[in-house]
Amino acid sequence: MVLSKSRLLSGMVLTASVAAAVGFGGQHLAYAQQQSPSLDAAVADGSLPPVEQRLPSNPLVIEPVEGIGQYGGTWRSALRGGADTGWIARTVAYDGLLRYDRDWANIVPNLVADWSVNEDATRYDFTLRDGLHWSNGEPFSTADIAFAVELLTNEDYAAGSAARFLRDDSNPVELEVVSDTEFAFIFENPAGLFPEELASVDGYTIASLPAAYCSQFHPDYNPDADALAQEEGFENWSFLMLERCAFQFEVARYSNPDLPVMTAWMVDSPLTGDAARLTFVRNPYYWKVDPEGNQLPYIDALSMRVSESAEEIMLAALNGEIDFQDRHIATVANRPIFFDGQEGGDYRMGQTVPSASVSMLFLFNMNHEDPVLRDLFRNRDFRIGFSHALDRQEIIDVVFTGQGQPFQPSPRPESPYYDEEMSTQFTQFDQDLAAQYLDAAGLSETNGSGIRLMEDGRPLAFEVEAIAAFRPEWIDMLELAQLQLREVGIDMQISTIDRSLFFDKNDTADFDVHVWQGDGGLDVVGAPRYYFPANQNSWWAMGWQSWYRDIDNDIAEEPPEWAREQMSLYDQLKTEPDPAVREDLMNQILDITQEEFPVVGVNLEPPGYYIARNNLHNVAPSMMHAWRFPTPAPYDPFQWYFE
Repeated sequence: MVLSKSRLLSGMVLTASVAAAVGFGGQHLAYAQQQSPSLDAAVADGSLPPVEQRLPSNPLVIEPVEGIGQYGGTWRSALRGGADTGWIARTVAYDGLLRYDRDWANIVPNLVADWSVNEDATRYDFTLRDGLHWSNGEPFSTADIAFAVELLTNEDYAAGSAARFLRDDSNPVELEVVSDTEFAFIFENPAGLFPEELASVDGYTIASLPAAYCSQFHPDYNPDADALAQEEGFENWSFLMLERCAFQFEVARYSNPDLPVMTAWMVDSPLTGDAARLTFVRNPYYWKVDPEGNQLPYIDALSMRVSESAEEIMLAALNGEIDFQDRHIATVANRPIFFDGQEGGDYRMGQTVPSASVSMLFLFNMNHEDPVLRDLFRNRDFRIGFSHALDRQEIIDVVFTGQGQPFQPSPRPESPYYDEEMSTQFTQFDQDLAAQYLDAAGLSETNGSGIRLMEDGRPLAFEVEAIAAFRPEWIDMLELAQLQLREVGIDMQISTIDRSLFFDKNDTADFDVHVWQGDGGLDVVGAPRYYFPANQNSWWAMGWQSWYRDIDNDIAEEPPEWAREQMSLYDQLKTEPDPAVREDLMNQILDITQEEFPVVGVNLEPPGYYIARNNLHNVAPSMMHAWRFPTPAPYDPFQWYFE
């Protein structure tokens, strides 16, 4: 299957006149290119080349949401602490080889002008735009792609989660460089999901490591790299490399203003340990234009204040000191406050459609070290009884002011994978039915307090841990659920926990029950963590996912047959080039999930919101919201502008 140019253009919205002027490939724009007036002085004194020399011959043309914008202004937002790189990645660091269109429907060219894939999805050919430059003016070429791939696959380099899709031992990949602009990824086995990886938030890594700058820290290019690292106080070259050429989720990346980038804005005031603010300024070599040939971005600068709390960010937003934000402040509890404050704060509220399936789900530790609790959590009858004991409508009415509906972890109604039966199974509030299932799970006896007894005679009691700071409404939901479960003889204790400890306990399966939001409501294939033990985020079955991923640790354990079948189906899906076959394979996985019912949800995640200043334009009124589709970046903030 070779993708046609019409397919490639499907996400690049062009007017007919612009499409004719720009073409698709190496043609030049047929009209004069313009730049921000803030760059005029640098061009006039010769410190910066004219705009036509800074742009590629075939820049990416972006159709604005509302209309042609005007240059200037500073976009103000906020970080919650100095390690809040998630917000930076969602606003600045989404410019890889490929990208998603604004509908999250198609994968379209970005840094590349053209790409194709062979019939069995083992070879992907790419052609970069002609004349790309890093933010320091150095050419961006296949040498940079080759350096990034070499570094990310180096066994001596701690790449961590960055571009993990290049380090899959079951499907090795080679990079073939054809010319300065042409290259190919060649896989040993079919890699049907490779474009999705490149278009996701993780795909940026391959286009974020400038060879000319970063090679100075690599021993293959600089024999003195280790000595240089030790002079800087690092053990060896790899640690210095991690500091100077960090990935998009690392604080160090935004602490080094010398690191060239391909994004619309580049670091100006870095994110150091005591920084009160992180600022970015426009990249004078950015390679996108509007339909009239105006170089993007329109906005001159970004200013991200480093705030101590979500409350501080909320107050800044209410006072009109935030131009666009949803992260940390767009909570259920804050919605009426922001609604009432729109006139005083001179902002508006837009809608976000969440990728999450449910607002909260219960993750029973299937690999618990206590054999009695482990067997109970693995018992489907117990999970069904637990589910029927939840009065979801009461939780929705009290916590969400009636917004939403009872829902299990499953594809959202907006997803082509949506299945009403799967999403609503066992959501009926019925204490008698709950008791029947709990009895069937071996919990028919109770003590004098009405708490059911487990098979060893101990009262059925377990602890649910939640990060209250992440989603404050979880505690309210859990307190209601605690009372409801007590009515059927389940003693559920609630514990708030620090984020870092929460993740540490997940890694070692050292917990009873954790709660989180239900990822995978829209990104069903890309985020299947709750549908089967797929990855390191499948916290309910860390031992099983370790076995699946061949991780040698103390908790790895062979999963039951149903989970192994899902793993086999997903392995087939990852290599399948035909989208229709991939869809069928995913539906088979979901069928097993529906039957086994491994995790329990509460309610369909209701639509979210963002706030935007009234003078900020070209902002889409409704945005899909996900991590792999890192909102708002796919909605092109570089074409936003202030009136």
